[in-house]
Amino acid sequence: MQRLQGDQERKKEKLGRSLTDALKLVLLIGLVVIAFGPSYSYSLIRLLYGRKWSDGEATKVLQCYCLYVIVLAMNGTSEAFLQAVATKEKLKRSNGSLLVFSLIYVIANVLLIRSAGAIGLILANSLNMILRIVYSAVFIKEYFKESSSFAFRACMPGGYEFVLLSGVATFIVERMYLNRDSFSATFTIHFSFGLFCFLVSAFVIYQKERPFITKIIRFREHAD
Repeated sequence: MQRLQGDQERKKEKLGRSLTDALKLVLLIGLVVIAFGPSYSYSLIRLLYGRKWSDGEATKVLQCYCLYVIVLAMNGTSEAFLQAVATKEKLKRSNGSLLVFSLIYVIANVLLIRSAGAIGLILANSLNMILRIVYSAVFIKEYFKESSSFAFRACMPGGYEFVLLSGVATFIVERMYLNRDSFSATFTIHFSFGLFCFLVSAFVIYQKERPFITKIIRFREHAD
């Protein structure tokens, strides 16, 4: 009995470390997208498709989609864990909750598309993902309540503050210096500042998360 209990505890510890790494990875990627995506959405569309599209709704849609990326990734990871370890009874309860969330999504979809168009569609999807993330988070907290192998705070990548600060800084620089009428000249300043912020953030994250990044690289090499 003690051996079986010990095996279960080791299994739960391994699951906790794996879930922490998975959530940390998607949060790291998502935070980078959130920090730099909205500030460079206009510039990207302007460079690829011209001013006709960048001055329209496309820029705002892409900015909102950058925010949607992180909730989509977090939901996929947390929900996959729930589906993998939950009992049949809890899976039935989860499916019932998903049905309720789907109904909320349909209602929000209709209302928000009417009032905000494509942006409303992204907001409705984001609301659906957030509800599902909260449900999965409650399950995960309950699953690890008697184990110290997992904590949500441990999922935040080191140096995330610098990434968010870079997002605020690039947003301010875009508003202050990027001129749509003199795009070619002012974009150089905007791009250079963003590149500098990205490199500083990458350096800080690497210094704080070197073991984690090394683990991901080795896992990738082993998978290949």
